[in-house]
Amino acid sequence: MPPGLLLGIDPDADYDTTEVPLPPGAVLALYTDGLVEVPGADIDHAIDALAGRLTQSRIQNLDRLADCLLRHAESSASHHDDIALLLVRPNR
Repeated sequence: MPPGLLLGIDPDADYDTTEVPLPPGAVLALYTDGLVEVPGADIDHAIDALAGRLTQSRIQNLDRLADCLLRHAESSASHHDDIALLLVRPNR
């Protein structure tokens, strides 16, 4: 799906919706660029690295997983950007 306008830019904008089934145990991560963006680094590489951390993590508690991802972002960025992070796991 091609990206649309950022939320809040145009109050009259229409956004396409898509249903994506999540398998049991999957975690959906919604986040702002502050979690992955580092000056001078390729954003696609940073997103791939985040996906790798999520894939390899064995942390089941979503609060603990969020804390782990935020600590990693803080240690890898030389600046402070705002971060919003939402982790969702479908019911089993």
